[in-house]
Amino acid sequence: MRKAICYLVTIVFIVTLAGCISWPDTSTVVIESDIPIDTNNMPLPDPEELEFFMTIEEAVVNNDLEDLNSKYIDEVITLFENNEFAVLFFWNSVNGDAIFYAMKFMKKEIDGITQYSKPFYTTSIPWNGMHKLSIKRGKLDDIGEIRVSITRDVLRLFRIDNTKNFFWGLSQTERVKTLRIEGQLVTEVIEIELNGEIAYFWYFEDLQTDKKPVFKDLRTYTEGEFIITMDE
Repeated sequence: MRKAICYLVTIVFIVTLAGCISWPDTSTVVIESDIPIDTNNMPLPDPEELEFFMTIEEAVVNNDLEDLNSKYIDEVITLFENNEFAVLFFWNSVNGDAIFYAMKFMKKEIDGITQYSKPFYTTSIPWNGMHKLSIKRGKLDDIGEIRVSITRDVLRLFRIDNTKNFFWGLSQTERVKTLRIEGQLVTEVIEIELNGEIAYFWYFEDLQTDKKPVFKDLRTYTEGEFIITMDE
């Protein structure tokens, strides 16, 4: 039986629909990064309906997306795993632009061997065509660039523990290594070389705050919002 998802999403057929849609036969949902969603109540596919593979790389290659670029990996950025799920962050180069992917997989043991399902959530961020362009058009500084990632609800779907307040994003500045949100230092910053250009993947494993990731203006701080700082 297909499970309904009552959000605006882009499914593997690359058709954007509003309202309630059903899990596609492929059990993979592609989610646009700027769509507001309730990350605590997104349904999961039935693991009995998923196909599993011996390695996570094999699961990526065999994903059901029509985006053929999503089937190969130039470089793995990082991998998070627990007993139930795995989340893979990677990028590849397409026509001179780097595309960042986040994919979430189920895990289970088959004949004593841990295997990975086809990804059931995935999102992508073109580095030049989307990320850098949106920062330039919005006339955002380094802190504004961080706010952009924080406001994208979908990015928090890619956590392996739903009890943790996981935030991640991309940055163009080395200053992100000193990033603090609400006084808490970023958990890790990973430097990536993209065709000679340096970019940074950052994340907070569990940000301790009761504030909502909402900003009146991405270009400036408003009282009551997340306090974000970086050293000069």
